[in-house]
Amino acid sequence: MIRRRQLARTAAALLAAVLGATGLVAVETTAASAAVRTVYYDASRAGEFRTNFDQAASIWNSSVSSVRLAPRTPGNITIYVDTGWPRAQTTSLGNGRVWMGWQAVDMGYDRTRIATHEIGHILGLPDRRTGLCSDLMSGSSAPVSCKNAYPSAAEAYRVNQLFGGTLAAPATASYSWSDEGDVTPMVVGGRPATENYPWMVYTSGCTGTLIKANWAVTARHCPTPTSVRVGSINRTSGGTVVRVTRGVNHPTIDVKLLQLASSVGYAPAPIPTTSGAVGTATRIIGWGQTCPQRGCGSAPTIAHELDTSIVSDSRCLGINGPYEICTNNTNGNSGACYGDSGGPQVRKINGVWNLIGATSRAGNNNSTCATGPSIYGDLPSIRTWINTQVGGLPVA
Repeated sequence: MIRRRQLARTAAALLAAVLGATGLVAVETTAASAAVRTVYYDASRAGEFRTNFDQAASIWNSSVSSVRLAPRTPGNITIYVDTGWPRAQTTSLGNGRVWMGWQAVDMGYDRTRIATHEIGHILGLPDRRTGLCSDLMSGSSAPVSCKNAYPSAAEAYRVNQLFGGTLAAPATASYSWSDEGDVTPMVVGGRPATENYPWMVYTSGCTGTLIKANWAVTARHCPTPTSVRVGSINRTSGGTVVRVTRGVNHPTIDVKLLQLASSVGYAPAPIPTTSGAVGTATRIIGWGQTCPQRGCGSAPTIAHELDTSIVSDSRCLGINGPYEICTNNTNGNSGACYGDSGGPQVRKINGVWNLIGATSRAGNNNSTCATGPSIYGDLPSIRTWINTQVGGLPVA
């Protein structure tokens, strides 16, 4: 017996030597593997949309590795159909209810994209109204023509983190395909405006910037208002209230132009040809809650401002680099928050504030504001498009 053990050890040593000489490595394997959680969906009430939910399950199964969707009645996810907006209610990670609403289908939104999006909520993903077709959770903010039903790499990674146990599961929540009633970002950790910025535009729940006598810019995910207040840092008084005739959405990023019914006599903010390099000093301005948790406070009467800077795109998740700006959360605890969407990011050029960005969203997918950098639409990068839409911009 001892002789056999010695021979075995000698043979193993010789094998290791041979493998080492050839550049190969002997690897010891185990049968252990990461557990994959199965989430069952009940599409028995989905009617003609059942195929779409089966396709959605297949898409998720091909996109993530920590969870598998399978049909069963009853299931962890119960699917309904009604005449309202598509929506989802989560009771815990992997459990909840989904409605396929005819209101979005009748508008022309892709059925499978809707189904995959709503299941995404049950898998722990919040809405991120980026306006990008490549983002599954951009929902109704993407063009109606968008057919993409696959999650982005960042979205799939987040689901894997949630079901893999490396990321805390979100709390119970409700989501709607429509962005009506959504709360949008505001400035946290800033100060009341120190200047009477003549190009500030208050849009009732969002912020905007005057870019021409009869045009303003805001975020695409903000509802198109019936009127705006221009030329005052006070959202309740001063300036001029003017009617809005239409909104024009940018086809790619979270930017919307608002055409005003009449021209106003305030100086618009010039849009330069470039936004600036990493490290460029900027300022963000907006109205809204100044505490970081959703719903923790009301909008201030006077707009707030915060001095910030441009940081590397690598610090913002899901950023569309050529057309968006990653902006620092000053001191690690200050930045845009709920209510500031569409608001201006400006930088000084020859002593004049120039408009380079429109507030879009958090850059770390965190619902608590100012915990990471924020993402802004890069207006200089789409200056040609803006110039065409408004019939010529003022000279920067």
